[in-house]
Parts: sequence; structure tokens; C-alpha cells
Amino acid sequence: MAAATGLVITKRFTYRGDATEEWSNKYWLTGDPPSSSAGWKTLFDQLVNIEKACYTSASSVVGGIGYADNTPGAHAVWTVDLDVNGPVVPGTLTPVAGMSFAGDQAGMLEWRTERKNSRGKWIYLRKYFHGGMNDSTNPDLINTGTHDAYTTLGAALFSGTWPGARKVRSQKQDEVLTATVGSWNVTTRSLKRRGKRPKAESTSMRALGS
Repeated sequence: MAAATGLVITKRFTYRGDATEEWSNKYWLTGDPPSSSAGWKTLFDQLVNIEKACYTSASSVVGGIGYADNTPGAHAVWTVDLDVNGPVVPGTLTPVAGMSFAGDQAGMLEWRTERKNSRGKWIYLRKYFHGGMNDSTNPDLINTGTHDAYTTLGAALFSGTWPGARKVRSQKQDEVLTATVGSWNVTTRSLKRRGKRPKAESTSMRALGS
């Protein structure tokens, strides 16, 4: 399709007694893809720095993957394994005793676009996060601290007001965003063991000549 900037942030936490369970979020961002491994690492670090507030230290960022092409099935051009080229980055959301999400619970952050689908419904860009906190009086809701973290991340990627200076977009195209909302409702996102991430001996760059 076209050159585009995609970044996956992979987190690890303990799920059903397995301390190696991973979950991730993939972001498509406005602007040209970085042209070097150092550029990808800088952008990755900047995005991690604002995302990590959305989950507690029970989840840690352990890796990243960069895409320079939004064609479905396109190969990654950059990877980093923080187990090898660390340190891993723990979440910074303040934990509250007895209020942590169960492993497969998640909160949702969304951005509304100006587009509508064939049924006349607004099209949203959505991210789901494990590692949040429940409300102390209603476990079906997230707590204020978690909601505030979602709102802050949503606003940064809505406006581009973060060190990476890019806005969130869809894989298909840049979007005109009209609102960002962190849901108060707890939802579920099923987890299961998947194939292991490729291990990198060092921060790697492929197909960009460096």
C-alpha cells in the first residue's frame, strides 16, 4: 500500500501461574517511518514512556517491533528484545491492594474518527490494556487512576503532544480524529500462550540498510 509507521509494544506479566505470558498493542502513527535503527529505538522509547502509565509494574515492556509499510502481511523492519538489550520497562500505574484486574480483564481506550461505516456508525480506533485497577465499590468499572491514565495517553496521541510528536491513525490511512475516550467499563480480552517472539542478539534493523 504505502510507507507508514507501525509500532508494536510487547508486555509480559503473570497469567494463570505462567510468568511468561505476553500481551501487546500495535500503533499506527502519522509521519514517515524512521530511517535508522536508532530512530526506531527513540520513537519506541518515547511511546513506551507515555504508554507505561496505563498498567502497573505487574506488566513490563519486554520488546518492540517496527513496520514501515501498511500493506497487510508486510514484514517488520525493526525489532528490539529488552531481555537482551534491556532494561525491561515496568508499568508505572499506581497499584491499589485488592483492586488489580484479573489476568484477562482489560480496559479500553478509543479515538473516534470522522468516518462512518456502511451502517452509519462512527469508526473508532481502539486499544485494550491489561494490568489496570478495578473500582473499589464496583468491580465492573475501572478506577479513577486507570481512567486518568487512559485519558492522558489518548489525548497525547489525539493531538501529537508528546515527544514523538505523532498522532494515532489507522493502518489504512491518516485519520481526522474527533474525540478520544477512555471507557469506564472493564471488559475481557482472552489470553493464550502463543509462539515465542524472535530473540534478538541486539537491536536489529532489517530492509533499511542499517
